[in-house]
Amino acid sequence: MNHHELRKKFIEFYKKQGHQEIGQAALVPQQDASVLFTTAGMHPLIPFLMGDTHPDGSRLVNIQRCLRTGDIEEVGDATHNTFFEMLGHWSLGDYFKHEAIDWSYKFVTEELGIPKEKLAVTVFAGDKLRGVGLDEEAKQRWQSLGMERIDELVEDNWWGPVHSSGPCGPTTEIFVWSAEAEIPPNSLPGNDERWVEIWNNVFMEFNKTEDGQFEPLDQKNIDTGVGLERVLMTVNNYDSVYQTDVLAPIVAAISTDQLAHADRDVRILADHIRAAFFMIADGVLPSNKDRGYVLRRLIRRAVQAARKLDFTDWPLLTEAILGVYGPYYPQLLEQEIEAEILAEQQKFTKQLTKAVNFIEKAVQANQVVNDESAANLAFLAYQSHALPLELGYEILTEAGLVLGRKSFEQALDQKIKAHQEVSRAGSEKKFGGHGLILDTGELKASDETELKKVLRLHTATHILQASLRAVLGDQITQKGSDINADRLRFDFNYPDKLTAEQKAEVEAWANKLIEQGLPMNCVELSLVEAKKTGALHFFDHKYPDKVKVHYLGDSISDAPSKEFCGGPHVSNTNEIGKLKIIKEQSAGAGIRRIKAIVED
Repeated sequence: MNHHELRKKFIEFYKKQGHQEIGQAALVPQQDASVLFTTAGMHPLIPFLMGDTHPDGSRLVNIQRCLRTGDIEEVGDATHNTFFEMLGHWSLGDYFKHEAIDWSYKFVTEELGIPKEKLAVTVFAGDKLRGVGLDEEAKQRWQSLGMERIDELVEDNWWGPVHSSGPCGPTTEIFVWSAEAEIPPNSLPGNDERWVEIWNNVFMEFNKTEDGQFEPLDQKNIDTGVGLERVLMTVNNYDSVYQTDVLAPIVAAISTDQLAHADRDVRILADHIRAAFFMIADGVLPSNKDRGYVLRRLIRRAVQAARKLDFTDWPLLTEAILGVYGPYYPQLLEQEIEAEILAEQQKFTKQLTKAVNFIEKAVQANQVVNDESAANLAFLAYQSHALPLELGYEILTEAGLVLGRKSFEQALDQKIKAHQEVSRAGSEKKFGGHGLILDTGELKASDETELKKVLRLHTATHILQASLRAVLGDQITQKGSDINADRLRFDFNYPDKLTAEQKAEVEAWANKLIEQGLPMNCVELSLVEAKKTGALHFFDHKYPDKVKVHYLGDSISDAPSKEFCGGPHVSNTNEIGKLKIIKEQSAGAGIRRIKAIVED
């Protein structure tokens, strides 16, 4: 079975059960600022799972592109991917467990043609801490279908919530026996890894409250997720997802070796470059923060894999990816994605070559005697040649060193922390107490006059970010900032130099906002509630349970500027004066820097 057939079978099967096909969401969530990427088909549907009415009805089906990087170190094995497509169907307060189980069983056995004898399922075993018992209803339904292998598990069969509170519930999963050997009598998914999961039905019947209680939901929902790549691997009896017809053409572009699909570096390159294509198509650009950093890391890992394979023909990868996905994702054809990847690849290849030479010379000179000195060398390569710290261990072992990974990483962590302490102390000394530490709200100034200047510039920084997003697009995010009594400096993601017209428009938008005389308000909220407001914040920053949100105007819901911030600020924008951009320049690949002042 190829991916075209699987897509068609799944959508048509559920359409026959009264489902309406809905469009996909982008990889960058539009309604949820608390997560970096769309990680499942249900993600864009959370408001409707909570009770809002969906315009297309209560039975929905689609195929959603997803990105997960939590298991990035596992990529290279037979089944893990960062980017993947999820076949999904949903019931929004319509049918429930019986229908979901019946249809999934029918699709797997009849449409996919997998014999019942090769199947096993799992159900929720119950959990005293949650106050939820064994899912008898799901178990009995499977038994009524003649399913003999039913395993009862706890954590593996409970989903959610996405945040600290929200909809959640038990799951039932379908597994397929993947080995050629006979199935042992007592073999179940919980005790035998040869069972491969292909289907997950989530029964959203509970709401976890802020105080940790599990209450029944008024609207019970079904959320089903099925990995397209893993199903193709299973029904075709492949050893890995890299033999499926969505990944095999990319593998073939990397190497003509018949066993290339089993090579770890080939797999990493194929997976990461595919993910990078889709991320860029959905508006993500390489940078050192948030989504941009994830993209940069994927491209750099791909470059490292390509270096080890002596692979250089990157345009072949573009051709392969477009050949597979072009018919389903026309946006891939409309953008200069390859140029963006090649620019990042060429830059990093130069850095990597210098870093590798630096490390190899040190190793040949016997400068590394233990894991601690190896960590010191990796950190020096990071400082002098921008070698990503996560590649340090790999490059060192390639150079012939035998290292203990855990002890090496501990030594490297200590080195990083020590460096951060020195940098922090140096920063305090450098600015003589005049700098603003934005993430803590600590403000230092030598006198009242300087304090007023810095407050004006701090609030102006918030307004500048709002203006950049209004003029250049919502993909703009802060990548760094610095404020003293004389000027503000703001770094943000953007691929090109701003034109004179763009700078003028940014200034005009900001000053128009300042002239409105809007109050700067502050509210302290739980982290969950603060994220729900849509206030801007750093995705990779570890915030406390309660945070302050500063916003302009009387209403936080439609505030032109709202950010997580410790403050302090001016009380009203009419105290700021006129914002003037004095310089705009590059601050790195895909990063621009603005310096601005405020005038009376």
